[in-house]
Amino acid sequence: MFDVMSFISELEKECSDFKRNLSHIDAEEQIDMIKMACSHIYQQDDLIKGIQQSKIDNRSLVVKFGMDPMDTDIMIDHMVPIVLLSKLQRMGHKIVFLIGDFTALIGDPSDSSIKQKKLNKKKIETNVKNLKKDLSQFIEVSKIDMPFNSSWLNELKLPDLVETMMELDVSSTLNREDFRKKLSNDEGISYAELMYSLIMGFDTLHIKPDLELGREDQWDNLHMCRRMMEAKGIKPEVIMTTHALPQGNIFSIDEEPVNIYHKIGQLEDKYVLLWYKLLTEITPSTAMELEKAIYNSYINMQTVKEVLARVIVSKIYGEEKSKLAYIEYIKDIVKNSPTKEIRMIHGSKMTIGEFIAASTDFTLPEAEDIVRTGGARALSCDGGCLTYVLNSNADISTIFFDKFYIIVGDKLVLRITK
Repeated sequence: MFDVMSFISELEKECSDFKRNLSHIDAEEQIDMIKMACSHIYQQDDLIKGIQQSKIDNRSLVVKFGMDPMDTDIMIDHMVPIVLLSKLQRMGHKIVFLIGDFTALIGDPSDSSIKQKKLNKKKIETNVKNLKKDLSQFIEVSKIDMPFNSSWLNELKLPDLVETMMELDVSSTLNREDFRKKLSNDEGISYAELMYSLIMGFDTLHIKPDLELGREDQWDNLHMCRRMMEAKGIKPEVIMTTHALPQGNIFSIDEEPVNIYHKIGQLEDKYVLLWYKLLTEITPSTAMELEKAIYNSYINMQTVKEVLARVIVSKIYGEEKSKLAYIEYIKDIVKNSPTKEIRMIHGSKMTIGEFIAASTDFTLPEAEDIVRTGGARALSCDGGCLTYVLNSNADISTIFFDKFYIIVGDKLVLRITK
């Protein structure tokens, strides 16, 4: 029989273990963890061989990831590749986190989330400082290389640039979806935008990584990097992009903790498992268990979302602030949901499932199912204590508060006075 409370407890514990040592797990499990986060991998066979050989040789793979320090809030979807980088770091691989201070002067044309604007060096320095602070919440910045691409691009000679350009076909760049869209809309494309992926390629030629990671919208840029390695006779890197989060669910990582609870609580059910895979430490095997539990209605979806929110808020703000924000979130549900007032007769005997069924429009099987799947919580009326209702067959008097709410899912509240 599925023990929902044990599963919830173990799920939250595993997903929150952002410092777990992954260097000792076998190559197959490392590959499965990488594949779980990635929408595209090219060439996948080379990734498998590379990971397996790195285990045999006890050699770290070099992983390149670049970010331009643009003047923008760091959004939760920007953290998806960072979470994967953290896992790769803990697998024992060398992370080169490239600060694109040179490319920030152009702006990545593939990144529609950034309003392109001219930046000066002073503003870029401020943005880099803020970027490092935000990144430190998700990855151990002190243990990664963080070079600035201006350190070599400022030294790039025009003859070297022209020589490389002559080896590459421009048609693949013009056929990119973002450029084709601009051309069809009679929008201008600057030469700097055309050269952005080429400049990224020079970064790759300098670093010579085994793997290069990017967000999904950087797929064309990463292919250019790989083509430039091939053109220069260098062993081509494996390129990977992470899955994108649906844009309607995005928020800044500086968002107030209680607001993050509300936004994750409003996720569409079909996206919840993807968020677990991309932003938590869930393992592939547990992800399969969670998917099965959701499919078979063994676990309440609102509870699944609340566990996810607790993991993410704890990661950003710490466990103590997360606990306080969670109670505030539940109190907000109480405040904004239809509430039915109930006074219990002293000494009355009734199971929790029977009590919910008698007090609502739910049938007894439906009420028992809500409790069984972890969908009911009890909150003391002073808001100081919150607990899951664990057993539909337990007597209602076992809830030890004198005045309390029972929150059923996220839409119905019973206010009980003993």
